[in-house]
Amino acid sequence: MHYKYFRMYFLSSSRRWVLALFIFFFPLSVFAGGFNDVPQDYRYNEAIETLNDLGIMNGYEDGSFKPDSPITRAEAVKALITLIKPEGVIGDTQENLYADSFFLPFRDVFVDSWAAPYVTLAFQGGIIQGFEDGTFRPNQIVRCAEGLKMALEGFSVDTRRVRFVERPLILMNAGDWFARYFGYAYNQNLINRDKFYHPQQWMTRGEFADLLFRLKTIRENGWGEFPESEEADSDEYRITIPRLNITNLKVTPADPFNQKNALGVLNEGLGHYLATPGSGHKMVVFGHSSGYNWDHSPYKYIFTKIDRLQEGDMIYINYREKGYVYQIRQKEVRPATEMAAVMEDYGYEELALYTCWPPNGISKRYVVYAEPVSN
Repeated sequence: MHYKYFRMYFLSSSRRWVLALFIFFFPLSVFAGGFNDVPQDYRYNEAIETLNDLGIMNGYEDGSFKPDSPITRAEAVKALITLIKPEGVIGDTQENLYADSFFLPFRDVFVDSWAAPYVTLAFQGGIIQGFEDGTFRPNQIVRCAEGLKMALEGFSVDTRRVRFVERPLILMNAGDWFARYFGYAYNQNLINRDKFYHPQQWMTRGEFADLLFRLKTIRENGWGEFPESEEADSDEYRITIPRLNITNLKVTPADPFNQKNALGVLNEGLGHYLATPGSGHKMVVFGHSSGYNWDHSPYKYIFTKIDRLQEGDMIYINYREKGYVYQIRQKEVRPATEMAAVMEDYGYEELALYTCWPPNGISKRYVVYAEPVSN
């Protein structure tokens, strides 16, 4: 990505507009409760505080909960078993394992591991099965489909009669093993019905806490589904591009007047310029395809295969707790000096993806245009 061509275009725009855009992207937050990284208006605040008070999911020594960090398989099983099993049963299981470790179900979960009794009870209850090689992989990150299955099986929910309904904001087909779990979760309002879900996206600690909280609340109150509520605001901005195997990748607004910032955001994923999803105007998402020697980020080649995108391919965005779907309609290669045309707002909503082209070069830009699809 060559910065000077962006600067030439953006310097013709109002700096006040850019400042207002950044305030919109990054609202001030007030922190409350027991964790220094869970704002009072955080979307999972009630769930996190409730489960923490009950000793089901706790935070870290530095006072944080890390709600946006992915949850591991061992962490998820511990939280679920702590919620659904009496404390005495967990303690007895640990004692029995010490007495005879032969009953450990997986070869990578050891008797002196804190996770051992929880994993054992989950296995005995048919909640988890492990992998064909006899492992549980306790430190592996939980995927969304896996987390839903684990929680619903833990609560003994019968999903076998859930009918498949195609939903534009959930990437699934009728024959997928996880379709019935997503279907049940959607029907019971266990997940945000307005967001996009990919079965392989990471499930965060906050998301898993909220899932358990909703299941617990439904069971205790005898409700048919979790009541609709106004979703709390968030600064979430993530993109999924199935053709490129990009799943729920972070997108960060960049300052067009600051070269260091514009390049720096690409250390965490992709960057963003101009309008926001759903605004009815031009939005631009950019990423690296060139491996500079000074660039040690894991995303420096993220758009190297952008030319594989085809007309009709879908792009999914989650922005502030709402999902948006875009369909590719056009591709082109332009000289780097013509970036002003790519940034031009024609008065309708359009998504443009671009990167330096060819890979490891900066003379041109590969640009993909997509238009919104009704959800």
